Formats: sequence, C-alpha cells, structure tokens
Amino acid sequence: MPHGSMHEVTVHPRLLTARGGFGAVVLAAGVSGAALLFFPGSTGSFFSWGLGPPPLAALVGGLYLASSIVFAFAMRLDWFGIRSLLAAALGLTAPTLVATLIHLDVFDFGRWQAWAWLALFVSAPPFWGGLLWAGPRPDRSRRRSYGMGRALLAVVLFTWAVVMWAAPEAASELLPYDLAGLGGRFFGSWLVFLGVMAAWSAFRPGQSLPTLALAAYPAGALVAGLRTFSDLKPGAGRIAYLVFLAVLAVTFGVSAGRSAGPSETA
Repeated sequence: MPHGSMHEVTVHPRLLTARGGFGAVVLAAGVSGAALLFFPGSTGSFFSWGLGPPPLAALVGGLYLASSIVFAFAMRLDWFGIRSLLAAALGLTAPTLVATLIHLDVFDFGRWQAWAWLALFVSAPPFWGGLLWAGPRPDRSRRRSYGMGRALLAVVLFTWAVVMWAAPEAASELLPYDLAGLGGRFFGSWLVFLGVMAAWSAFRPGQSLPTLALAAYPAGALVAGLRTFSDLKPGAGRIAYLVFLAVLAVTFGVSAGRSAGPSETA
C-alpha cells in the first residue's frame, strides 16, 4: 500500500472512556426503559425499587429510552460536542445519589437490583464529573449569542427542580399524577438534567446534542403519558400536559434537524 494512502485517526483515551460510558447507558437505559414503559405497574418485581405511581414509572421508562437515543448520538461527536451531556449526566446522577441516601428505607437490599442502583449512583457522579473536569475547556474569548427562550426554559426547569426537591407532594400539583419521596426527587433530578441541556443550548446554540435532547426527552415523556393515559388524573390538566410535551418535542425536533452535524467545536 503506498505511503500516505491511509490516514490513521487517533482518538484520545478520555473520549474513548466517555464513549464507553455512553455505550453502557445506551444498553442499560434501553432495556430498563422498555421494561418500565411496557410494565409500569410491576416495578416492584424487576426495578431497583418500587417506582410509582405507574405514570411516573412509564415516564422514567420514556426518559430512559430517550437517553438511549441521545447517548448513542453522542458517541459520534467530538470532545466539545459531548461536554453538555457530561454536565447534564452529572446534574442527574449527583442529586439522585443524595435522594437515594435520604430514602434508603425504600430499597430491599436482599435484591441485587437495589445494590446495582446504589453502585450505579455512587460511581456515576465522579465518573461524569471527572471526565468533565479533566477535559479541555472551550475558547471563551469569542463573543457568543444566546437564546432567550431556551434560557428562560432552563430557569423554569431549575426552579421546578428545587421546588420538587423541597416539597415533591406540593410540586406535583403541576402534574396529572401524584409524586412523593424518592419518586418526586428522582423526577426533580431529571429536571436538573434537562435544565442543564436547556442552559447549554441557550448559550451554545450551534451544538446539536442539547437540542436533540430537548426534543427526545419530551417525546419520550409524551409516549409515556399516552401509555398511561387512563392512570392520569382526569380533566383538562392531562390534556394540557400532553400538548405541552408535544409542543416541546416538535419545536426542538425541528431545531435539531437544522443543527450542526456530528463534528462540533466549542
């Protein structure tokens, strides 16, 4: 073979490690998400804890399935393209670990699923946080634009997350199902994840991954809401909930289609 006819591409071990973590999420989230979405009333038999009510279990299943799509897409990106997901994953797993430690009484540690959950959320924050901290920072010298609407969405999501953590029963009045305890705080941790993505999308609007996430996760939640429609509180609230999710999914889905390709920079 003539010299120079084949170019060797070197991938930094840090990026390979991140992609390995993403691959593990794709597999685990895909399997768990399908189980939760199809069997939301049977979480006590297969999940790490008795996640409920069924609409919440289905919601988490939809979010897990969305994660399998988002994390799979992230495996194609360069380092600066994945930093938003590293930050969002840290934003999800760190408060979930705290919530788990607060609510250890809901776990049956005679089951391997409970130990697997604890091991996952003890190891995940330092894994994602360590990768984020160890990698290079983007060039901040250039003037950057921002999206006011997405910044406002981030503020709303972060505020709702704080309220959900402080008083999950009261905060769930905004939803067509009731939340409490670990379930409510786990939901609040997902709000932090989405808030990070919305903030990143607002201040780095050229990146495709945050926009894809803001489309995929509402779409997953919408599928879950339709799956458990009969379990939602009757009335106009459940229709408004589903319409809101549909609007978010379509709006950001259109934006994702116009975003940058798989190779992105700071």
